[in-house]
Amino acid sequence: MRVLPWLTFLLVLGLMLTSSVSGEQIGRYKVVWESPSKDASGQMPLGNGDIAAGVYAIEDGDLYLLLAKNDALTYNGDIFKTGRVRVSLTPNPFADGKPFRQTLDLPTGSIHIEADGVSLRIWADANRPVYHVQIDASDEISVSAEPEFWERFDDCGSNVSRAPIDDVTQDVRLERNGRILWYFAVGDRSVYPAEMEYYDVEHMTSQFPDPYRFNTFGNLLECPDLSLEEGTLTGKGKSFDIRIHALAKQTPEVSSWIETIERQATEPMDVKKDWEEHCAWWTAFWDRSWIIVSDNSLPTDEREKLDGEAPSGRRTEADGGALVAQSYNVFRFLMACQSLGRIQTKFNGGLFTQPLRCDERNKGRKVATQQPDGSWLTHEDDRDWGRRFTYQNQRLLYWPLLMSGDFELLQPFFNYYWNLLPIRKAITKAWFGHEGAYYRENIEPTGGERDCGKSGKPPKTKPGENQGKGYYHSYYFTCGLETVAMMIEYAKYSGDETFRDTVLVPFARDVLLFFDKHYTRDTNGKLRLDPAMVLETWWIAVNPAPDVSGLQFCLDELLAMKAGSTDDQTNWRRFRAEIPPVFLHEIDGRKAIAPAETWELRRNSENGELYPVFPFRCFGLGLGTADIVDCTMQHRTLKNAFGYRCWTQDQIHWAYAGNAAEAQDGLVHRFRNASTQCRFPLFGSQGPDSCPDFDHFGSGSTALQRMLVQEAGDKILLLPAWPADWNADFKLHLAKMTIISGKVVDGKLADWSIEPAARKNDVIVHQPQPVPVRPVVPHNDHPLRMGTDHSGGSRFKGKIGRATMFRGLLKPDSIRKLAAGDRNEKLTGETVVNCLLEPKAGDVLATKPGDFESAVSFEAWIQPEKAEAGRIFDKLTAGRRDGFLIDCWPGLSLRVIIGPHQEEFPDVLQPSAWQHVAVVMGKGRLEVYLDGEEL
Repeated sequence: MRVLPWLTFLLVLGLMLTSSVSGEQIGRYKVVWESPSKDASGQMPLGNGDIAAGVYAIEDGDLYLLLAKNDALTYNGDIFKTGRVRVSLTPNPFADGKPFRQTLDLPTGSIHIEADGVSLRIWADANRPVYHVQIDASDEISVSAEPEFWERFDDCGSNVSRAPIDDVTQDVRLERNGRILWYFAVGDRSVYPAEMEYYDVEHMTSQFPDPYRFNTFGNLLECPDLSLEEGTLTGKGKSFDIRIHALAKQTPEVSSWIETIERQATEPMDVKKDWEEHCAWWTAFWDRSWIIVSDNSLPTDEREKLDGEAPSGRRTEADGGALVAQSYNVFRFLMACQSLGRIQTKFNGGLFTQPLRCDERNKGRKVATQQPDGSWLTHEDDRDWGRRFTYQNQRLLYWPLLMSGDFELLQPFFNYYWNLLPIRKAITKAWFGHEGAYYRENIEPTGGERDCGKSGKPPKTKPGENQGKGYYHSYYFTCGLETVAMMIEYAKYSGDETFRDTVLVPFARDVLLFFDKHYTRDTNGKLRLDPAMVLETWWIAVNPAPDVSGLQFCLDELLAMKAGSTDDQTNWRRFRAEIPPVFLHEIDGRKAIAPAETWELRRNSENGELYPVFPFRCFGLGLGTADIVDCTMQHRTLKNAFGYRCWTQDQIHWAYAGNAAEAQDGLVHRFRNASTQCRFPLFGSQGPDSCPDFDHFGSGSTALQRMLVQEAGDKILLLPAWPADWNADFKLHLAKMTIISGKVVDGKLADWSIEPAARKNDVIVHQPQPVPVRPVVPHNDHPLRMGTDHSGGSRFKGKIGRATMFRGLLKPDSIRKLAAGDRNEKLTGETVVNCLLEPKAGDVLATKPGDFESAVSFEAWIQPEKAEAGRIFDKLTAGRRDGFLIDCWPGLSLRVIIGPHQEEFPDVLQPSAWQHVAVVMGKGRLEVYLDGEEL
């Protein structure tokens, strides 16, 4: 076996460095639930890189594991679940009212449940494809375990290549030798030959194996402490180890799959030793790299308090730094759980797709199941965007793995595109008639791209004739360049010369050759990229900034590395001289990067003008062009798209501009997004990508790293965009097999070190930047009115008995006392800004702008009318993101809007009854109470 240089380096360096992170430090980012879940939307994730599970205990029910495997591919490339296991315990420890605590324990990569005298530990062995459900009870209990199935569908529906059959394939269940096993057999079905024929490269099917045909996947359930009786593993005792083995295998004979998984299950197993080795794997993983952050502007006892769920769809923790760091570290955990298999992790849920809650109007893209409360759960195999590996999204999962040093997790990404190179070359030759290889947005495991528009082929448009009538991907060839850029960075970070010579160089050679052969030259001998587009956004463009900067960056780096042969270097020097400059234009007297030399017809939401900053580092703070980046950011095509969600890169670009305040603010906004469709608070939110949305976290993780460290040539910028009000403890990897670590305390770099020590002279230390204090309520000139908006509309039709504004954060006990007190009592005290008894519509409660800059709280007694939707408090400018309001819209509900943020609590009010409402607003904090209880 080849020993990779970076692996040897890391093993040696691990013995040299004294800096380390303990389980307790990473454990601060655990996710804890204090009650069982209501249904299958309440899943908690775990995995070992190739297999994964969503784990959930149901109140008054059982424990479930929804199982997944990286290569559980169907005939057309959908990744289905491999099954579900139900574990029943009697007496039921999950019954309503019994003590319960479920913890995602990051240091050990496991889930722990403590419930009414029963302890459960669920883990996916880091070193073999098996899950363990270990149960220990103080008294004897009855335990049973069995698989559960659902009706499979033929495909996710978003796939162009489909060949449905009448009798849709279903799972097969068997009982053998005291075990239960089941499998899904794709059989003699595959879209691969048809796709290759569609691209006129059917000859490639004899050279490269079909990725789908005869794939069989499933599980085997066993337990040495239970017996198989009437189709269920069952028994009594105090200690149990339930094991679920997993296997996916392409074989024409299902019997071969059965023999393999049974042989896998009979291999000797020392569970105690396996657990220790599993924990050792995770310990080494967490010691490799980390980022720990907290907000030093908060009192010590308010820092790093993190909630385990966000039912409103928005996380409201006061410590935005800790929230960002938890998001970073949990995302890294989730990548370790699912990025060691044969296929790269999918942006749209990866291995953690799950039933999501939805309503009657949006029952998902496939069959949904109605729940007792009237809501719906989407299908177990459903996945937004189906089989697609959409590159704009995929890349963002993998960029942060460079600085975190998770090089082994990068390999499935690189292997995916590298292994398809021969097919991509053949398709390029067959379609365009020239050499090289193009990669567009949706390249599937077959090597085809049928999901790139209706035709699945780029238009053969002549220069000057692009009228923008194609599709989002018509001339979008940037993906190959970014893959080359990532390969370059990996080769520099890891020192893996074999990868450089056998993967990077040949891959880069053909990607660059495509651009060389595909486009003409202008009268000055410069490459003219036309027809072209700026990512998916500007559909008519000449010399788009992403492609021009991508060519510049890749060629410059390959030449600097002296990669490839003498002929390669000569050819790349010639080609580099033909690349045009990135086009700059002037805005208000300042230079900014333009999306292209010419551009028009906007159709989507990417800022292509910032690609020369990242991922193609041609501009930035370390290159002396921070002002150009800043101006470009100020005037970018789209600001904070999708509510700071999904594949947007604003925070990364602000970091390269050296702007700590904007990067920090955007990151906190980004990671406050959560989903109302699932319980786990770190899956992002539904939007263009549904949830789990992993590119959302990949983008934010990359930004956090670049706030701490950036590279420009041999220079290392330490703290180039770090806010002074965030403490930090970090360890990150850089080019030339370098590791840098440090601590920021109270606005100062307290300590830092670098290995190898010879690189210390390359470091340029920047000071943490003071961050302007943002008011809790965005400023406007309106006073705070009662019972109406500033125009006299949206009147409260019922009665308001008392209304009070307080300075500071009311505590839950204080709110409960107010809710239990006399509503006719006028409140006074140092923290009371004003208190009105029986205010009339339009009465003013507060006017001073300074009253709204720091933490504030409000309370009111209200008696709403039937279908009440009026204002309680209002200081909002209609159509602008400033001020705030508290009202009953859309009818007997509570809604709070603060600037751009909105929280809704539908149908919580009772008509004609007096109720007490309280709202607490602080830095990154919003709490809403009704009758003394938090909603």
